[in-house]
Amino acid sequence: MPNATDPRQPVGRAEVDPRKVARVARSAALTIYGVKEVAGARWYQRLAEVMGFGTHGVSVRTTPALEVTLNVELAPGVPRDSVLSNVSDAVRYTVQRDCGRSIETLTVTVDGR
Repeated sequence: MPNATDPRQPVGRAEVDPRKVARVARSAALTIYGVKEVAGARWYQRLAEVMGFGTHGVSVRTTPALEVTLNVELAPGVPRDSVLSNVSDAVRYTVQRDCGRSIETLTVTVDGR
C-alpha cells in the first residue's frame, strides 16, 4: 500500500493511460450529431491509421496537464459552431467520468484547420 507521504506518488492527480483517454475521447466525439469521422488531418496520417499505426485523429499528452487534440470531419450542412461546442462538452464530460481526470486543454480542429 503506498504511503501518503511517498514523493513518487502523484498528489491530487490520477494517473491515466493516454490510450484510454484517446479511445474515450474519440467515441464521445463520434456520438455527436454532425460528426462524420474522427481521423488524421493529413493523407499520411490516415494511411497510418488504415495500417494500424495511427492515432485515429486523437493525440493525448498527460504531463504536466491533460491535453487532448481531436481532428473531426463534419457532415455537410451542419452548423459548425454548434457541433464543435457539443463535441467539446461531450469529450470533457466523458473523459472526466470514465478516466477520473479533467482535461486542461482541449483542441478540436475540423479537417486540420
